[in-house]
Amino acid sequence: MHLPPALTARFAVLLALAALALSSSARGQDESSPSDLAPDKSPVQTAKSADCPTFRVRPQDQIWVINTRWLGCSAGGAAEPNWAVWRYESGRWENSTTADFYATDSAEIVTAVYIHGNRVDDQNALDDGLAVYFQLVGKLDHEPPVRFVIWSWPSTQIKGQLNDVRVKADRADVEAYYLARFLAGISPEVRVGLLGFSYGARIIAGGLHGLGGGRVVGHTIDPGERAKMRVVFWAAAENSDWLLPGRTHGQALPMAEHWLNLINCCDPALAQYWRVDKCVGGTALGYAGLYGRNLLPADLSARFVEWNVTHLIGKQHSLYPYLYSLPIQNRTRQVVLWHEL
Repeated sequence: MHLPPALTARFAVLLALAALALSSSARGQDESSPSDLAPDKSPVQTAKSADCPTFRVRPQDQIWVINTRWLGCSAGGAAEPNWAVWRYESGRWENSTTADFYATDSAEIVTAVYIHGNRVDDQNALDDGLAVYFQLVGKLDHEPPVRFVIWSWPSTQIKGQLNDVRVKADRADVEAYYLARFLAGISPEVRVGLLGFSYGARIIAGGLHGLGGGRVVGHTIDPGERAKMRVVFWAAAENSDWLLPGRTHGQALPMAEHWLNLINCCDPALAQYWRVDKCVGGTALGYAGLYGRNLLPADLSARFVEWNVTHLIGKQHSLYPYLYSLPIQNRTRQVVLWHEL
């Protein structure tokens, strides 16, 4: 069939525009940045089904946020850092204070602190934090109460892939000082579980190093009796030898009763971890495990457990496969929440 010349020309234009749109879409996919210590957002992994329980906060639990996103990088000083404190009440975030948080300290309720990784904006930090709460705590009916803390730090992506991960590595060290200051204020009888993903693990390691008397970004924490702590690392963006005595975070291990480090040998972002520090290099703790473990004293070696989850996670650097894996959920609960059960 032959079309009139006018229709033929119009049809050709439409074809050209369709081709251009497809080309632009493909080009946008090809030029997307790799996940250099950035979480992958998979709609498949976050999809809900009718059989899944819906989000709820158990009546015996508390959910809090410590938000440091507007704090500067000058972490020193005797005054308490002016972070924001919010409490989740009836589906809303309500302003609160650090004093209000510490007033809820109790030996009868475990405190769980979740710290996210890089390239997470403020809204996603809250959304992901609530998802972590629900998967680990909220969907269970009869377990003991939990005071759940979401630590929100300034990790929104900035321009330049290498610049982004290097700037955030420096910021993670500042956050470690803030975390140490926060944990130091919790009563010694409280049980605390710390869960860190990616750079969140680096923040936790640095924070516990500070609590143990080490210097963090040039500052120390006043000595004192500390809460009882346990730690889980998912995809830890921390140098594999930094926890050894005498190294960068060498005073962290004695500060926790138990450590669980999950290893993924196929993590594409952690495989490039050596690029974070162009002078020092280094391998990621979440990629290769603890280097020089034979140098640890026997008591510290016994409390540091590693689990290779490559078969569960595969070639991705994302919070969600860890969060939605039932074996990882169960093992994480045993360490940071209800190990006495």
